[in-house]
Amino acid sequence: MANLDSLDLKLVLSFANAYRRLNEKGEISDQQLKKVMTLVENYQNYAPDEFKGRLQEIFPESDF
Repeated sequence: MANLDSLDLKLVLSFANAYRRLNEKGEISDQQLKKVMTLVENYQNYAPDEFKGRLQEIFPESDF
C-alpha cells in the first residue's frame, strides 16, 4: 500500500507542477491555477469522472 501512496503523491505533484508551469507561461490565469490546486489537494474526494468534470468547469474551452 505504501507504494500506491507514493505513486499517488508523485502523480499529484506532477499534475500540480504542470499547471504551475502553464501559469508561469501565461497560458492559464492565477484564478484557474488556484482552482486547480484546490482540486488537486482534494483529489481523493472525487471519482475520476467528477474530477474531470471539475477540470472542465475550470477550463471550459478545453477538451479533456
